[in-house]
Amino acid sequence: MKRVNSLKEALCALCRVLSASGSYWGPEVIRKSKFNRPEAASEFWTLLYCLLKHIFTGRRDSSPSAHEEITMADRVRYVKSVLQIQGYGRPGFYSLPDDGGEGSREILLAFSWLLHRVKILEILLAKKRVKVGDHVTICLCPHDALIQKSKDVSSTKKDVDVRFLQWMNGKLQFCWRTLYAARLEECAILHKVHSYTQGCHIDKAAGHLSVMETELIHQPKSCDKFLQAMESEMSCLEAYMEWKHLESVYWQWMDTVLESAYEDDHSCPTATWSSVCTFVPSSAQPLYMPTDINVLRKCVRDTQDQLHKLVVLRNPSLQEQIKETESQFSEKELIKIKQEVKKKVAQRKPQGVDAKDIHGSYRLLLKERKLQRSANKDCSVSDLHVTEVTKCLQSAIREMEAVYQELQDQCRKRLDDIIEELEGIICIPPAKD
Repeated sequence: MKRVNSLKEALCALCRVLSASGSYWGPEVIRKSKFNRPEAASEFWTLLYCLLKHIFTGRRDSSPSAHEEITMADRVRYVKSVLQIQGYGRPGFYSLPDDGGEGSREILLAFSWLLHRVKILEILLAKKRVKVGDHVTICLCPHDALIQKSKDVSSTKKDVDVRFLQWMNGKLQFCWRTLYAARLEECAILHKVHSYTQGCHIDKAAGHLSVMETELIHQPKSCDKFLQAMESEMSCLEAYMEWKHLESVYWQWMDTVLESAYEDDHSCPTATWSSVCTFVPSSAQPLYMPTDINVLRKCVRDTQDQLHKLVVLRNPSLQEQIKETESQFSEKELIKIKQEVKKKVAQRKPQGVDAKDIHGSYRLLLKERKLQRSANKDCSVSDLHVTEVTKCLQSAIREMEAVYQELQDQCRKRLDDIIEELEGIICIPPAKD
């Protein structure tokens, strides 16, 4: 009886945190999903759709009523696509029908995987956080382009008018210019607010008021909304603390869900099953693990030992090759080569090493040129100079331009090869701007 009460409290705390996305989460939906109840499937699909929309698109109103125009099939396909991009690999989840009428247990397994791998609760709390200062989000981490090849490449429209594509391209460019102008205007207004209110803040690290603080002083009635937002954030944090206290109970309950799913799905191989049961916390001991895990560990250790021996054996020969190569060049040439190598390494640093630190939300502070970085040691938020971000962005722009130029050359060469095979056709390249 005590375990049942603890599970109910854990589910209630979890649903309280999830309700911060704008949609009401009830613990009964999660509980029914263990028994694969069909009546819980459609509601679970809708809740998960609203949650993922709120997390990955930043839509403020993520209540089910705001998505009434979206059909159930579109909701199901959206959730499946997001899970696929995030790396969820259970085939049974993707084989569920798009009508959303069954498979509540599979949805529960995918949802639990999101809890552990994607950290959706932490993302929700970060979005729910009330930011008093003026913040900007920066991400200069290297990302690999995800190119998904569709199985069905045939388009529904057989004939696409080029003029329509040109109109769409012009409309996109106009929207980008409008957005850029709005961002410039926002930066100018922020600078005015920071410069005019300099010296009014008790925080020495900032020294000026933010837009929200200026608004609260200008309109004291808006303090009620601010207090309501703070109370809402506090309630979410309290629910999250309660959830962390009872989280182990939830994962123990999920072990029983896995056992029930395993009993109903005997055709699933052990290797495939173990590959998708990855949401179990490291502190807990997973149930479904391959029987030859000790053999795999021994193979990994043996491979590491072999690699270490190879490195030890190769080091002397590599040193000798380096000395022989250096003997072929003069001292001036060696100095020049080392300088070129340093330049190339410095160009690669912003996207490889230093750029990893430039990620997340930073507070915008008005700084004078004479102030140094050490002046912000007492600041609770991360300190970042605009010049550092500018250098990283300029380096990224140079590399993107080089890649763009290379792609243009490849396309031009491919067009020339195609034109050579055609008779009576002359290709006139567009005029350069």
